Amino acid sequence: MTHYDRCRLSAESHTTNELVEMIDKLDKATLIAEELDMFRALKDEFESRWNTQANYDRVRSQNGGSFNCAIVDAFFKADNNNKPRIVRAFPEIFIP
Repeated sequence: MTHYDRCRLSAESHTTNELVEMIDKLDKATLIAEELDMFRALKDEFESRWNTQANYDRVRSQNGGSFNCAIVDAFFKADNNNKPRIVRAFPEIFIP
């Protein structure tokens, strides 16, 4: 049962102020859900910019200093949870 359902079913036993407070909580929950959807959309767009085979080939063929080469090497050794962390830390290397 959702918070909204509980509020609706028990509305008769609450004062107007309590009902307004419940509505505010519901509005805040809706805003949080919308922000999460926006965050997921941004994350998907971020990953689609660098997580492609063409970009992997581009990164692999880059020439750079020893630090740059070490970061690229770490990227290709990283698991899928750590690759985005490396990309966020060094976007100039990984994001085309």
